Amino acid sequence: MLFLFTGILSFNVDAQPRMMPRMKPLGQHYVQSTDNWLRPTADKWANPTGPYEVVMEVDPSLPLHTIYHPADLSAFPAEDKLPIIVTSGPGCNFDGDSFRPFYTEIASYGYFVIAVGLPVPEGLASAIFFNEDEEVKDAMDWAFVVNEYERSKYYGKLDTLHVVLMGQSCSGGHQTRLRDDKRITGLIYWNSGFSFLWGRPVGRSTDGKNTGGLSAEEALRTVTVPVAYFVGDTDMARPFATNDFEASDKNPTFLGVLKIPGDSHAGTFREKNGGEFGVAGVAWLNWWTKGDQNAAEMFTGNPAGLSSSPNWIEIRKKNLQ
Repeated sequence: MLFLFTGILSFNVDAQPRMMPRMKPLGQHYVQSTDNWLRPTADKWANPTGPYEVVMEVDPSLPLHTIYHPADLSAFPAEDKLPIIVTSGPGCNFDGDSFRPFYTEIASYGYFVIAVGLPVPEGLASAIFFNEDEEVKDAMDWAFVVNEYERSKYYGKLDTLHVVLMGQSCSGGHQTRLRDDKRITGLIYWNSGFSFLWGRPVGRSTDGKNTGGLSAEEALRTVTVPVAYFVGDTDMARPFATNDFEASDKNPTFLGVLKIPGDSHAGTFREKNGGEFGVAGVAWLNWWTKGDQNAAEMFTGNPAGLSSSPNWIEIRKKNLQ
């Protein structure tokens, strides 16, 4: 594979907020590839099930991320909330649109989704194991700033009281290491877990630190925000998610195992509207960020509402009532 170097996206200086994310060159973000199997076709994301039409864009003041949000922002915050969702996936790849059906589906229910990475250009593939903790934190920092910046189109529209981090595969490590940030109100692990890759260099933060000397079990007991684990039945991450669920202490915790043919670690993110992961993700967020009690029954009912699909082969819950 040949790494390609590209230029840095430019800023409109007059329009930028008073605090900007750190900039770094876009070199080595991509590799040459003629394999576009990761790129979902438009029929998978063009018609999400939520009440809002969605746009995907790159804001000049956050040039290393891809944003999904309702196209018409006039309903926010007067008629609805726009919680902040910061995510990374596939894995730790610099990729803002391979999970477009999933991200679009979530945004269509009134969410502001920030994915680390840019839409992948034709003829290229995103570099793997590239994203770092700082890009996730940059997205949170930026969202809080533009929400208070009067010249921003997002001014006053973002719900900074509800900030959820979610990551797929090794990107679960980002949110694990950022867990003590007081702005975070929830964590969602997709094909991942709190202890997934714990103590390994993949996805390690830029300062080289990782576990801080704690075992995963010890660190889990310090978590107080709601945590959900969604994994595939034959997923390499399933044992980690299961062990994490069992080690969790007082925080609300949910584990859902979905039967996924083929590569279950890849999830259903590229299926139409994110597939069954899209259904579960929207319901979990609607409950914990918008107080939707109908959505809560997807996880708290006896049996849980997700059980209506036979593909959810294991459902476990703790401290959800």
